[in-house]
Amino acid sequence: MAATVLCASDMPQADVLTLGARHTGLRGAHAADRMLFLQSDASGTQPFPQSDLARDLGALAHTVEAAAGTRSRLAPALDAALLDEALLLHCRDAMPKCLGLAQSHAIAFVLGQGQAFPANLDAPDGMVFELLRSLDAPISLKGDVGGVAVVTADNWSASAEAVGVVARSAALAQLCASAIEKSITRPAGELSPEVVWDVLGAGARVASALRAAGHLRGAVLTFRGRGRVIGPLEGDRLLRFGVSNWR
Repeated sequence: MAATVLCASDMPQADVLTLGARHTGLRGAHAADRMLFLQSDASGTQPFPQSDLARDLGALAHTVEAAAGTRSRLAPALDAALLDEALLLHCRDAMPKCLGLAQSHAIAFVLGQGQAFPANLDAPDGMVFELLRSLDAPISLKGDVGGVAVVTADNWSASAEAVGVVARSAALAQLCASAIEKSITRPAGELSPEVVWDVLGAGARVASALRAAGHLRGAVLTFRGRGRVIGPLEGDRLLRFGVSNWR
């Protein structure tokens, strides 16, 4: 799947094409490691990737697991890491004022001082872009480089419906979101409001531990129309998350 360049209209077309080609080249170069990670995610075994980028990602995943107590999925984190790497290579040539590289449920971004993403961008995942634009003022005022990711459960009846994370990179956001999502399980019996809040509380504790360890800046968790916010995010701006009651 090709990545989408956000704020492409502010760039020369040649730069947009170069950025896209870099990302495509990185995906091809890391295809074997992605297959290893897919197998590892399915079996729970320890992978032995070939590339430095994939090995660094594996080491980062271990630090996230140590803080969260839950293992993250590696294949989607590698996809996010390739967004980070392509954007990093692009910024070595010229630092943009506002630029994002989006694919599936992740965005790697760069924001210059005083910049903000416009509301009308055509991002491939509306939930992820909404999370990016919900960041509090300090991000847009001082400028930043980072990433956002959203994980939605394979089986919404058994886990959190959505977990979104803002971190210093898209790869780290994806690792943290995956770890938080896997820490939340639906209890047996009736899902009263108190039970739903208790379920979200378990995920919020993991998110808080990851934030205390410096792995994430902010997170949102949703379950059965209710949501928890950790860090400088505005839940009321996250309309696509389907939450009527935030804490």
